[in-house]
Amino acid sequence: MKKTILFKPSPKQMMVWNTLKGNYCDKCGGTLTMTCTGRDEQGNDIVEPVCEKCGNRDIAEQVLGGGAAGGGKSYLGCAWCIISCLTYDNILMVIARKELKTLLATTWTTMMRIMEKWGLEEGRNYHYNRQRNIITFQNGSQIMGLSLSRSLQDPEYNRLGSLEITGGFIDEVSEIEEKAVEVLASRIRYNVRDTFIVGKLFMCTNPCTTWVRSTFVQDEEGNAVKLPKGYRYIPFSLFDNPDKGFKEVYFNKLNKIRDKQTRMRLLYGNWDFTTTNEMAAYWNFDGERHLITALKEKSYDPALPLILSFDFNVNPFMSCLCIQVDWQQQRLLVLSEYTGSAKEHLNNSADFGRMMAKEIRKMKHRGGIIVTGDPSGRARSTQTKEGVNNYTLILKAMEKEDLQTSLRLLPKQPAQVTRLEFVNNLFDGYKNWKIEIDLRCRHLTEDLLCQKRNADGTKNKKRTVDDQGISIERYGHLSDCLDYALCLLLNDVYSNYISRASAPDVCTIRNANLIFGDFEY
Repeated sequence: MKKTILFKPSPKQMMVWNTLKGNYCDKCGGTLTMTCTGRDEQGNDIVEPVCEKCGNRDIAEQVLGGGAAGGGKSYLGCAWCIISCLTYDNILMVIARKELKTLLATTWTTMMRIMEKWGLEEGRNYHYNRQRNIITFQNGSQIMGLSLSRSLQDPEYNRLGSLEITGGFIDEVSEIEEKAVEVLASRIRYNVRDTFIVGKLFMCTNPCTTWVRSTFVQDEEGNAVKLPKGYRYIPFSLFDNPDKGFKEVYFNKLNKIRDKQTRMRLLYGNWDFTTTNEMAAYWNFDGERHLITALKEKSYDPALPLILSFDFNVNPFMSCLCIQVDWQQQRLLVLSEYTGSAKEHLNNSADFGRMMAKEIRKMKHRGGIIVTGDPSGRARSTQTKEGVNNYTLILKAMEKEDLQTSLRLLPKQPAQVTRLEFVNNLFDGYKNWKIEIDLRCRHLTEDLLCQKRNADGTKNKKRTVDDQGISIERYGHLSDCLDYALCLLLNDVYSNYISRASAPDVCTIRNANLIFGDFEY
């Protein structure tokens, strides 16, 4: 006996639904057919799904429903899994979150409420195996609850290797590593040809700063990304929720959030959000105050010295901040950030220096360049010959591009506790100084928000393992560049601060003899 289900998605939810429907082209509504579209290098046929009506080959496979809280993302994902199981026989759908305990308390509960609302009864319409977290319907189709947390014993997610599924829904995907999503997507292979034609993976999240943003929404400079074939991003907000009563109540709740950035992120789905973090090492950093849209275009002066501050940690990347100082208005301007990763073959001083020199040459800068950064970078590496270090390699690269460059370094690394207190005071307007950072400095912003501090006031340089299994310090490299630059450039202010603080083991730089504007041009 067929069951009638009343499901009325909003227009924006319907846009997502059309990308998830089986055997359906979300461009024109036509049906799909598997068609040979060419041959690979080995002479094998390349068979792809093609719309019979419009010839579209870009069929949705991975769909992100992202945006504000309360838009009905989780409801939509659960409804899709249920209706898919009722529509097709013998398929396996997965609903996943990072932790199984959280999944069962949130998304899974939403799914059970939907089935109850639709009149689906346990024992009559489906069987629920609570030991394995599997719902089995009368037609043999199933929904499985799954955890996608990373394990040190299983960094490659091999536990998913034997899994065969028809489709999946990942709730709060921002909590999950990209690797886990890739592996799960590769498991979508069971009974797909006779049902969906194309395997579907639906993900949802509120705005975040993880790989999800750079893959589906915007690049490091805030520009909309060009989505790969088969990828879709459909933003929707609380105002797209079809439940009028819920919408009114939840709007009043979200609108009362005092922090503007959090309110904009959750209420309006703003992906350019930043928030303060009182537990962070940089507790006085405030995105609303310190991040400036298009700061480089507004404030860069090609006639003023350009300061390049380097950090030479090679994993996950080498780092550099491009800075200028407006002495008259007491503004320190972080204009741009640069990173060099192993993937780009730029996590060494020679190649990274050449890349930086080319970037500065493009700017047609004429005000001279000051190179600074981590003082330990002038120590000779065991891999280099006598007289060669990180800074000599960078200066050589600058010289090859005919850039007038001067090296200015602190005698040694400033005491970490004191320099953090100093930088936080500057963020709070110490001695009337202002720190302004271009909004596109995403890695620096993540450092300032996510870098934790230890009980003794130092940075917590906790190590983690990246997708390649390499031990890295995820945060702190760009913020180190900022620290070194501030202590060097504002040496008089810093000297005054540490003399007042009377901190032990502090690096005094009164005799650093910094000179600005000594370039001929």
